[in-house]
Amino acid sequence: MARIDGYVADIEYIHHFCRELGPSALNLVLTMQGIEPIPLNQGFSCCDLGCGQGLSTNIFASCHPEGQFHGIDFNRAHILGARELSSQAGLANATFWEASFDDLGRLPLPEFDFITLHGVYSWVNADNRKHIVDFIRCKLKVGGVVYVSYNCLPGWSSVAPIRQLLISCADMESGLLEEQINVSIKFVERLKSMNLSYFSNNPSAGNFFDELSKRSKNYLAHEYFNENWVPFYHADVVKNFAAVNLTFAGSASFVDNLDFLRFSLEEQHLLNSTEDPVLKETVKDFAVNQQFRRDVFTKGRKRLVNVAHQELVSRYRFALVVPREKDTITLNFSRNEAHYDPALYKAVLNALDEQHLSLDDMLLKPEIASFGPEYVHQSLMVLLSASYILPAVDPSPEVIVSTRQFNYAMLERTALNMEPQYLASPVVQTGIKLDWVQRLLLLCELTDSGDPLSFVSSMMREHNYALIKDGAALQSWDENLEELGRQIRSFHVCQLPLLKRLGVV
Repeated sequence: MARIDGYVADIEYIHHFCRELGPSALNLVLTMQGIEPIPLNQGFSCCDLGCGQGLSTNIFASCHPEGQFHGIDFNRAHILGARELSSQAGLANATFWEASFDDLGRLPLPEFDFITLHGVYSWVNADNRKHIVDFIRCKLKVGGVVYVSYNCLPGWSSVAPIRQLLISCADMESGLLEEQINVSIKFVERLKSMNLSYFSNNPSAGNFFDELSKRSKNYLAHEYFNENWVPFYHADVVKNFAAVNLTFAGSASFVDNLDFLRFSLEEQHLLNSTEDPVLKETVKDFAVNQQFRRDVFTKGRKRLVNVAHQELVSRYRFALVVPREKDTITLNFSRNEAHYDPALYKAVLNALDEQHLSLDDMLLKPEIASFGPEYVHQSLMVLLSASYILPAVDPSPEVIVSTRQFNYAMLERTALNMEPQYLASPVVQTGIKLDWVQRLLLLCELTDSGDPLSFVSSMMREHNYALIKDGAALQSWDENLEELGRQIRSFHVCQLPLLKRLGVV
């Protein structure tokens, strides 16, 4: 197993997109938390430390040609791939650097409005965490924003021993990392089958391992087989970043900021009576047994006064980002399954299915206003948390051209990558997820490639690809053709009109 500073280096990470890293997403967190957002129309700069394959950086660069984006990763294959996509998409505002964290001080970089670290902080050693903090001290502008994700406690307390078993077994084996992972998985499976006391007394560990063992080797290698792997309490991270004048602003996982969705009334009362903000976040983590945090910090950013905050929130426009198919919604959150007033949500979703609207716009519609501003606002927060809607803008011609070029570059790669991928939306300024068949259908539509059934089915035959229905791969070719026909009809009725409204095509 090849490692650099303890980090896996001989197998590439998955092509991962993280919506929370986007400037618009981070500004939404600031706004909803009562903090002044960073103006994006005046030019800004972003740096993603540990950018991996650079997919997030490239998507956001295409959505924001007015910004400058830098991605840094030590893995040469990652950086070469990111540069290739950037060049193919014609992104002049995306720059990728092959560098380790101890090289950061030697790179000719500007100061940044946004610095992001996703899947980094828990997976590097103490020296590299110090390099990261020093970089933030030197390169984050006053008023800047930092996003950092990390494994956290107490959620990992009961299952962290699984990871220790895996890596201990792998380190005893020679050969390729993929082989070491296979041996480790089989070893833990054997222990689990023997019903050892750890598993019998800790059912969550067995469930966790069952889910873990289904993941790809690329994912497992980078998540669990690094030499360094440290879960933190939120208080530890706050203390480390306080040393460089950063203040916790909120969670980039939007639902984590909405106590009314996550906690019982008794728990909300306890949280409201907890004055210390760090202790309050810690209590939240204990309440839901949190395993992973996405924290947002700011450096001296001003808070909004109440009137300005309310006005800014009420003017945010939103777009529906899922096909409009159901009149009622059932949403699952950590502490409860919430059923909401069908009439309110039907009215809100119907309105958003027609056009992008703000809270103020919705309150001008009698069928929505009758529910009252508080409940309409709450419905928007719920829909945001469930990723039914996202903030929307009217994109400039420059942004439309930039995202179209990126999307064509991604679609040209469709035949080579059958995993779900993302295309850029200039309207919601982020990536929209499409599976392989959906991308093929879009490619067929844009290139006038004839009958979509013939086009996609020929690609399926070429790649020996079977469609999934009810959680299982279809076995016969006739079954696949029947399901493909259904998916084609659904795509043209539901997905394609949505992609057009979002400016993806």
